[in-house]
Amino acid sequence: MSAFVHRVKPVWRDMDALRHVNNAVYLTYLENAREAWWKDVAGTYDIFPFTLVRVEIDYRSSVTWRDEIDISVTVAKIGNSSFELAYLLAAGKRVVAEARTVLVMMDEKQVKPVRIPEEARQKMKRYE
Repeated sequence: MSAFVHRVKPVWRDMDALRHVNNAVYLTYLENAREAWWKDVAGTYDIFPFTLVRVEIDYRSSVTWRDEIDISVTVAKIGNSSFELAYLLAAGKRVVAEARTVLVMMDEKQVKPVRIPEEARQKMKRYE
């Protein structure tokens, strides 16, 4: 299994009253990693041709603005029109969170699910 890795540097505004990264900010970190992963898979694009339908996050350890987070993205499953991504978020050797998202490929004009194109499917398989 080969992972795509995206690095995130938390900033002060990501912190909550307890001075660690707020739980909701992790969704943005996942989105940023997913965007970088998709650019690697698809090259150039005008829009994301998929919609997010499920997110699950298990928080393991707190993160502060002093940490850097490496987000490893792997493809857990490829279906007909949907796919699942798995994420491992680590600050150094410390696992800070694990997450999964399910996304559905969409036809932007008709706003309905479509089959994942074979070319994209093959490129996605590099990260299984």
